[in-house]
Amino acid sequence: MTPTNAIDRLSIRIGNTFSYVFLIAVALTCFEVIMDYVFRSPTIWVHDSTIMLSSIGFLFGGAYALQQHAHIRITSLYERFSPGAQRICDIIGLVLALFYLAVLAWKTGVQAFESITIMERSGRAWNVPMPVVIRSALFLGTVLLIAQALANLWALLTRAR
Repeated sequence: MTPTNAIDRLSIRIGNTFSYVFLIAVALTCFEVIMDYVFRSPTIWVHDSTIMLSSIGFLFGGAYALQQHAHIRITSLYERFSPGAQRICDIIGLVLALFYLAVLAWKTGVQAFESITIMERSGRAWNVPMPVVIRSALFLGTVLLIAQALANLWALLTRAR
């Protein structure tokens, strides 16, 4: 599917770029296993790093999945509908998703701002500002999801029936 607008292109670029964080998380996990079981010298930073990387990958991958129309739907029912009924289901789904995402963005934006303001830390052994990173990524990922949902909705509403 060829991206038709700037939001589609942005979602694809961010999704492709952030997909590599999973590879890094797997490499770090392998490193931790070797350090722990071979050298008997576990790290204090790998677990927190893999949590942050995986969280960021999932949060920014959502807009990519939405752009690719690879999100979860009940295909056993959806595929039985006529193209017109599928379009109506897609429109309703996007409107409902936008309502949910707007509330999520508002709440996560407040939490991210508070976390940044106090430079909240994990409280774990490494004690990095993991909450700041994850909460900020959740807010930014939600904003990107909203933009992609709006782009998808616009495409549905303006496309010839």
